[in-house]
Amino acid sequence: MKRLQDEAGSGRAGDSKVDARMVVAVLIVVALVVAVYRDAFAILVRTWETNPDYSHGYIIPPIAVFVFWREWKRFVASIARGSAWGLVLIAAALIGHILSIRAGVFMTQGYSFVLLLFGLTLFMFGGKALRRVWFPLGYLVFMLPIPPYLLNVVSFQLKVFAAGAGSTVAAHLGVPLARAGMTIHLPAGSLRIANPCSGLRSLIALVALGALFAYLSRGSMWKRIVLFLSAVPLAVGANVLRIAALCVVASVWGIDAALGFFHDLSGLLLFLVAFTGLVIVRKLLRTESPHADVMKGDAGSGHGAGREAA
Repeated sequence: MKRLQDEAGSGRAGDSKVDARMVVAVLIVVALVVAVYRDAFAILVRTWETNPDYSHGYIIPPIAVFVFWREWKRFVASIARGSAWGLVLIAAALIGHILSIRAGVFMTQGYSFVLLLFGLTLFMFGGKALRRVWFPLGYLVFMLPIPPYLLNVVSFQLKVFAAGAGSTVAAHLGVPLARAGMTIHLPAGSLRIANPCSGLRSLIALVALGALFAYLSRGSMWKRIVLFLSAVPLAVGANVLRIAALCVVASVWGIDAALGFFHDLSGLLLFLVAFTGLVIVRKLLRTESPHADVMKGDAGSGHGAGREAA
């Protein structure tokens, strides 16, 4: 009982660390950050609107806010004297932002923003507080575009693998076909594996989901790492099954059927299959669900006892 009282007392002490001056300081910093990165934010939103590979970007900030809210009490209780090392990160972020503007490179502006958040948190609230919220801050990376060169390389390799493995699976299912590079020739016509069929879109979204699953799930670190990394083969494997299914549909009902309604539907099914695989992996690893973790955290002392055990 005494331990619970001590923990409750520490929680109240942590709340007292957030006074009016700190709130004003945070609001001023937020206003300055918005002013500095206003154009970058506008470009980022346009990217989500126009590039299907990043259409998931809209949901990343709300998820980050939810995770931050979940860590709020422990974050406040961890606030201490800020670290001067935060100024190093802040300076690096602002220099990177300025150089990005001069070079006309939008992508690095987004990454400098995330680095700036780490620097501001470290400088204003200290290292212990930063350790409490490193995940929601770092999770914002998933809303940012991948470097174009890396994007092209990964997309090309995914297309090569999907075309080869998908046509092989379809051939084993009895579909008569011949593959030449990215094109699969069937008696009814030809299917060409274009950029949207690389599976990159589902890969990015599923990796982001896998990271969230791994963070919120309870269990040893190696299990959570395996859960996160499993998102990659699951997304790639689901895309292979999609290519094989398109070949089967084209062989039975024709090219128009494969490239019509089923093509769009298979994209959704691809993600659902991969997501189901992620849930199965979590079950096999015997890590508890995010919902169970939240409930146990609420039932325990100070909202977050279960988080420490993880």
